[in-house]
Amino acid sequence: MAIFVDTNVIVYAAAESAYREPCLGLLRAVAEGRVQGRISTAVLEEAWHVELSGRAGDLTGLARRAYTLFTPLLAVTDEIVAAALDLPPGPRGANDRIHVATCTYYSIDTIASADESFDRARGIRRVDPLDERALARLLGG
Repeated sequence: MAIFVDTNVIVYAAAESAYREPCLGLLRAVAEGRVQGRISTAVLEEAWHVELSGRAGDLTGLARRAYTLFTPLLAVTDEIVAAALDLPPGPRGANDRIHVATCTYYSIDTIASADESFDRARGIRRVDPLDERALARLLGG
């Protein structure tokens, strides 16, 4: 079963926060092949933007490491953009709408994210990295 990994998991794994250790654990599980984590080109672009902006501190190499871990990336196609544009109004921004449409297009029903706005996405279950029980189930532990 593939899971979609939101940008905040990648960023939080690299920056000091309460999310750092659980996000690192999730990325380790992907690296070790215990869970199939997937990201799209949109997630990589967001992570790269945060890295280049410096707004989360010195995250030099973050995008390169994410690319290496998650390649091949899921493409964001015309069909995905059209589906994202057709999503009903709600609290999600443009890239989060792209993420929801990407999950639907690639039949991914689970997203690892700290972002509660995904809780209202139809057909997608969000796993918050701070939810130890849900994260353990996701990682098979």
